[in-house]
Amino acid sequence: MKLYYWLLLFCITLLTGCNIFIPKQKPSRQILRTCLGADILSLDPRKGVSMVSQSVTRMLFMGLVRLDPYLKPRLELAESYSHSPDHKTYTFILKECRWSDGSPITAYDFEETWKAALTPAYYSSCTNLFFFLKNAREIFLGHASIDQLGVKALDEKTFVIDLEYPNPHFLDILIHPIFSPVHQSMRYSLPDSSKLVCSGPFCLMKYAFQNEIILTKNPFYWNHKNIKLETICYYIVKNPITALSMFEKKEIDWLGDPLAKISFEAIPMLKAKGMLRNFPTAGLEWLYINTNKFPLNNVNIRKALAYSIDRKMLMREVLHLENPNPTLGLIPKIVKKERWHPWFADNDILQAKNLFEKGLKELRLKADQFPKINITYSNSLNSKVILAIQQMWKKNLGIDISIEQVDGPILFSKWYEHDYQILWLGWILQYNDPGSMFEIFKFKNARPNCSGWEHPGFIQHANAFSITLSEQERWEHMEAAEKIFCEEMPSIPVNDLTGFYLAQPYVKDVLVNRLYQIDFDRASIDLNAAPRGR
Repeated sequence: MKLYYWLLLFCITLLTGCNIFIPKQKPSRQILRTCLGADILSLDPRKGVSMVSQSVTRMLFMGLVRLDPYLKPRLELAESYSHSPDHKTYTFILKECRWSDGSPITAYDFEETWKAALTPAYYSSCTNLFFFLKNAREIFLGHASIDQLGVKALDEKTFVIDLEYPNPHFLDILIHPIFSPVHQSMRYSLPDSSKLVCSGPFCLMKYAFQNEIILTKNPFYWNHKNIKLETICYYIVKNPITALSMFEKKEIDWLGDPLAKISFEAIPMLKAKGMLRNFPTAGLEWLYINTNKFPLNNVNIRKALAYSIDRKMLMREVLHLENPNPTLGLIPKIVKKERWHPWFADNDILQAKNLFEKGLKELRLKADQFPKINITYSNSLNSKVILAIQQMWKKNLGIDISIEQVDGPILFSKWYEHDYQILWLGWILQYNDPGSMFEIFKFKNARPNCSGWEHPGFIQHANAFSITLSEQERWEHMEAAEKIFCEEMPSIPVNDLTGFYLAQPYVKDVLVNRLYQIDFDRASIDLNAAPRGR
């Protein structure tokens, strides 16, 4: 009787945690264990916009398209699509696909989810991506009705999208998880982790806050026959030394970006052992400035701070990066490739002092009256970088800097509410196009632009960049927009992001790309190579 009770309890746990029926199967060892460096912000793909959150929700929710291994958008929940000759209207026909509770995924799910995402309760730091849709920004500002949004389900399978401007690159934008539909059970309310209904290759078996997240294969996913892993276990381990120890003991199978950071101090040793793998990313880390806060409202003060950082030293001695090539512009080098060039000089102390003096005069301040500035950051691994910058600014400009470490959710809250002076923040292209970087600073009244900065010329060139088909014209608008950014310096670029990870030899086909996207839906465990006792 006791055995029957525990078997019954186990089955109930599976059913309630995944909201699906799991048929009996032979015991499987296709289990992949990994670490998250922080807990997710939300199980809702519209709200969980940190890279850790996106990495988990992308396994739970799918959209119309996704990136293939070659960084090209390919159809996911959509069977086919067409567009008008001017690239202003896109029509998608959906596959025969189902939610994890067995109900069909329809075009109405897309229409209603996208409309819900533009209501005040569901604004996220990526809401700006919806501004490509007709009337979306006017709706966001309260100047138009949600019924005027340029999306329409013609029937259960046909979804029509009207854009504000022609955009031949719209499929690249749709790869972002914010465009994934969510089930009606969570469309206008917080997701219930015990009853989460999903559309992706995996569904949620268990979510223990600040502890672990366990996903299991979704038998209703349209491509479930090609999913090899049965289970993914995410252990939430904030200490990178602990996570590395778990990997060395084979308690986890995969460790690294974008899920968890590898300790900078361990990088030389891991390189020497031939264990460390790295990949370039289309992202950067910067000191994100609140331009509404005195004295950072002065452009010359911002530029003085930017010019007085020795990025090469940071990259070489703190981040342990080989062949340091400092970030001296808005667009990451991997995007511009051989056409990349610096917009200002690294460690230009003389120019920094001149700009600082000019800024002091404009603010009518003497040097000894300059107020203390605060830098807020979340990841303890960044503390050495922040301390080094603190010392540079003290030495080169004579200013005092206070530093504050907070948890990730608090950092994002401060950012959203403009409750900061300077934040240490990493940012990856939201989609595989350099125009994504422009979206961060286009409109000061819409996230992710929490800098308080807006420039009409920047907006003009960013918009023109999005709609033109000519590569030469795109380049010219990109250069013009980036020039304005670097002349105004609403945030200070510091270094291009490099991803690092470790994988046990029995782990196969985990894909990570330059957008910091990680896919486990193609991964598997080589059972012949896996150690005993898994």
